[in-house]
Amino acid sequence: MAENITLNEDEQDCLQEIMNISYGAATAAISEIINKYATLNIPKIRTANSSEFEKYFYKKLDDGKTHFISNQLVNGYLSSENMFVMDKDSVYNLCKEFGLEESEIDEDELKDVMLEISNIISTTTISKLAELIDSSVVFSPPSLKIVKSFDDLEYRYHSEDLHIIIIETNLVFKEQHIHGELIILSKNDSILYLKKALNKIIDEY
Repeated sequence: MAENITLNEDEQDCLQEIMNISYGAATAAISEIINKYATLNIPKIRTANSSEFEKYFYKKLDDGKTHFISNQLVNGYLSSENMFVMDKDSVYNLCKEFGLEESEIDEDELKDVMLEISNIISTTTISKLAELIDSSVVFSPPSLKIVKSFDDLEYRYHSEDLHIIIIETNLVFKEQHIHGELIILSKNDSILYLKKALNKIIDEY
């Protein structure tokens, strides 16, 4: 059986601080693109193994809402698959923040805005994380799936050595609170690399 590698409390605290900085960079990038000031609540970070994540994700997608899920592969020492999840109402509100009128918002616009925002958040956040731990990453283009329940999702995250980091936050504009989750799915090799990098930072400070 493959060893399940987890982060201890100090490592999680260190990762929380780094992700606060990294997510802040993503917020700034979003604000610059749509020319509106946005704030990002301090993200809540949790970790899970494959079975724990399956239960969490099943519950999340079983709320009766339609969800937009983008997937993006990350290659490098911090290789992972990033998922960004938003319910349809949040994507709709985001379209309005992008300056679209209600009459202009159809499913194609929802998809385009979701792909754009998820790409910004995923690439900016992980690029900043890699920079802060002296690493580098390369991204594949994101893909998108729309689901109404867990049963609509091709669930394929059953690996015993899969470690999942869930970053839950709200992107807050003047009038809109938009909820989204960045989910980083990494194998043990990447988690070991991350643990070493986090402990190097902890030792330096």
